[in-house]
Amino acid sequence: MLSVNGYYNGERIVMDEKVSLSAGQKVIITILDSTHEKKRDIDLDKYMGRGKKMFDTAEDIDRYIEELRSNDRV
Repeated sequence: MLSVNGYYNGERIVMDEKVSLSAGQKVIITILDSTHEKKRDIDLDKYMGRGKKMFDTAEDIDRYIEELRSNDRV
């Protein structure tokens, strides 16, 4: 299996590297998000359900992280 970067030129997919393919050889094509799209804001609440139960305020979270950082070295 080989992974190759490339781009779509408006008519066909162009690979960044020269790769020898056989007629009929199966490929997997992955279409990546466009780099021209506006970045979406991430809804952290979607991922922090557990965090809301552990901490009452944002200050509690900041204090917890600061403690982790100050105690992460021996």
